[in-house]
Amino acid sequence: MTNEPDRIIVQNRIDFVTGAVRRYVDDVDAVARLGVRAGELLEGRRAAALHAEPAEGEWSASRTLGHMIAYLRALQDQVTRMAWMTDPVLPVVDDEAEAERNAWTSQEPEQLLASLTGEVEAIEELLKYLPDSSWGRAGLHPMMGRRSIIQQVRGAVGHLDGHLDQVESALAAQGR
Repeated sequence: MTNEPDRIIVQNRIDFVTGAVRRYVDDVDAVARLGVRAGELLEGRRAAALHAEPAEGEWSASRTLGHMIAYLRALQDQVTRMAWMTDPVLPVVDDEAEAERNAWTSQEPEQLLASLTGEVEAIEELLKYLPDSSWGRAGLHPMMGRRSIIQQVRGAVGHLDGHLDQVESALAAQGR
């Protein structure tokens, strides 16, 4: 989550369009909580538990975490494009190519967590200083159509929270 000095900076920022105190602090914190929750889920876990598929054909915890890392990278690119460009076409994740390129299922838990928290911190940093007036800027998602930054961020948090539930279930099936 946003650390206390940064939270004060963010909360004290004024939206010069509406005169209101910054409205999207909770959304930035929701992104930050993804990294915190992932850290809690992975604490004390062995690599074998992360790499085992909970059932045939289901993603292992490490594969799911890898997808989340790739998704966060794409989200950062999408938000950057929407903040700086007019109606950009948003790139989507080629999940299979990312999985092959990064070999998620062979990485140690510490590597996966470091990558995930690094991506969470990068998007959090980007969002933390994004003016309120920019959160409505839009881009064109190839599958979802025209979306604003706030829609993209909230949708991503929901998507990634669902994957953290999936990681939790996969780890519970494997034990410690």
